[in-house]
This record gives sequence, structure tokens and C-alpha cells, in this order.
Amino acid sequence: MMEEPVRLPVAAALLSLVACSESTEGTPPKLEGLINPLQRLVTPARVCNAGGGTAGWRLELLGSRFTPMPRDALTDTPSVELPQVSLSGPSDYTLPADHLFFARTELMRMDLPTRDTTPSSTLAPGAYTVSVTNPLGGTAELEDALRVVPPPVITSITAPQGFHYSAGSPLVIEGSGFRSDALPLIVLQRAGEEDQPLFTLTVVSDTRIETEVPPATPEGTYAITLTNPEGCAVTRPQALTVAYAPLGTLSVSPSSGPAGSDRAVTLTSAGAAFTPGSHDVYLVAPVKTDPGQTVNIPLYDVAYVSATQLKATVPTCSGFDTRPVTDPTCPGGIVPGTYGLIVTDPSGAFGTIPASSGFTVSP
Repeated sequence: MMEEPVRLPVAAALLSLVACSESTEGTPPKLEGLINPLQRLVTPARVCNAGGGTAGWRLELLGSRFTPMPRDALTDTPSVELPQVSLSGPSDYTLPADHLFFARTELMRMDLPTRDTTPSSTLAPGAYTVSVTNPLGGTAELEDALRVVPPPVITSITAPQGFHYSAGSPLVIEGSGFRSDALPLIVLQRAGEEDQPLFTLTVVSDTRIETEVPPATPEGTYAITLTNPEGCAVTRPQALTVAYAPLGTLSVSPSSGPAGSDRAVTLTSAGAAFTPGSHDVYLVAPVKTDPGQTVNIPLYDVAYVSATQLKATVPTCSGFDTRPVTDPTCPGGIVPGTYGLIVTDPSGAFGTIPASSGFTVSP
């Protein structure tokens, strides 16, 4: 007798799922659409047959009259039988019951397994009809509601023009499964550093992407991860080694200057020659407005003198501020200390002066 107060609320909750109308029994559902939350505005929904974590890709079924059926409501183990969801197309598949989730009569969610989930299921690529069948009968179908696509594959990555420190370096990625109708996310990855997204890119076809490595990307070997909009990704480890043509041994003279005024300097190359054109020179140092952050501070009035010399001015007082600076305290100037320099040549060559032999900003 003591068990009844526990059972009755459970029974009432389960029975409420099917008490929406007098015609619930046998009433067919209505299926209006299928959505991949990663691309809500794309129809038909696209989903990859790989990836998806341990459970699969979460998809949303939209419609009406999705009607679960309570089972064993007056027992110690009440349950609910959900509508059955099946796919038909290049291959047929019925989703396991534990991959279906009832939200309301107009919305159900499902986790679609892939080759990488448990259980696994690799649906063949192509267009699929989705059907929903209520437990008491009645089926709704929606043709071409789902497009299954394979994961992207990277077969080669090339930098046809090499790498240029002060400008974007063209990069060509070849493979398969690229999306010409939507841009993927592509990032360079290296241990100990933040991911570097590649922002400028063109999907030429489903087998070719043209992009570029951003200026000033640090030298080193990077993995590349490409993620298509529907979620599927591929990572190619040690895919790209960024290296710049080196300038010769560099020096700066004078090698120090007061914090209260900017300092004109001469940069000399003892090896590879400077080429005529526009050079970029940076002092790697913090400024007083953000003393905890080291940044590349551009030198101004950089001028080519000869194959071995450049003239420039270190903004010890002005920092990033607009010149002339009239405040004698130089509030945006460089924090006193000894710092390295970066020098880039129009040819794409790159050189550094280490802090140990760099420029000192004196108090």
C-alpha cells in the first residue's frame, strides 16, 4: 500500500505525454525538417559520417504529433517508448532507442552514430529520406532531408612561393571532401603556442583550397587542422615547416638611447645583402601603457642605404603614439631595458638581433 503514492505521480507524468488529444492513438506524426545545429540555415541538413565524439552528431527533428508511449507505468520500472527514426538512401539505418531524445511533440533530438562512435555506423555518402513512426502507428517521411558527406582528406600542402615574413605567404591545400559552398576553418597548430587560424582562403573546388600563411608567423613545423562547417575535421601532423630566407649577422649602432627621446640608428648586415625597397624593422619590447606585454614596435623612417646598411629611428619616447610627443615623460614610450630586433627584407628574407646584443633603452 505504501508504494502507490510513488507510482501514481510517475504514471501521471508518463500518461500526460499521450493525453494531448483524443486522436493520439494511431495519429501519424508530421515531419517538417531536420537540422544540424552547427549549420541551422542549411537545408537539407548535412552531417559527416565520421567524428561526432562518442555519441555521434546531434541533430534536431522538427514537426508535430511526435507521440511517445508510456510503458509499465504502474510498475516499479516505468518507461517511455519513443517514436522510431529511420534513414533510407544509399544505405538504410534505424537509430538505436538510446540515441533518441523527446523534447516536445514538435521537437525530437537524435545522435547519429558514425564510424568513430560506439556503436559505430558508417553511412554511405548521399541523400537520405528520414522517417518517424509513432509507437501506436503512423509514419511520416521527408525526402532528401539529410545529406551524408565524407570527412575531408588532406593529401598535400605546398607553399609555392616560399615564406615571406612581412606579407602573407600563399598556401595550396589539396585533397578531397572540401566544401566549395561554405568555408572551412583551417588552423596551424604547434605545441606550446595558440592555434593560428588562416583567415584568407578560397575553396577552388572540393579537392583544392588556396589560402595563405599570415605575416610574421613564427618559424617552425606546424600541424594543420581543417574543419568543415558540418563539424567533421582532419588533422595532418607536421604538415608545414615555416622558414624564412635568412639575412646575415645583423648589428645596430648606436646600441642604446635614452627613454626621453627617440634615437636614430644604423642597422648593418655582415652577410646576406639588403635589397632595395621597403624594409620593416621592429624592436621587441613592452611599452609603458602595457609593461607586462612584449610586442613588436615598428621603427620609423626606415631607409635603404646600401646592400649592407639601413637607417631607422627607434621610438624610445613615442612608442606607438603619434609623433611628435610633447609630454616630456613619454607616457607611451618603451620601458627601459635591453631588447632584440627583427628585420625583414622586401625579398622575404628575415633576420634578428638577439636581446643580448640588441638595443638598450636607458632610464
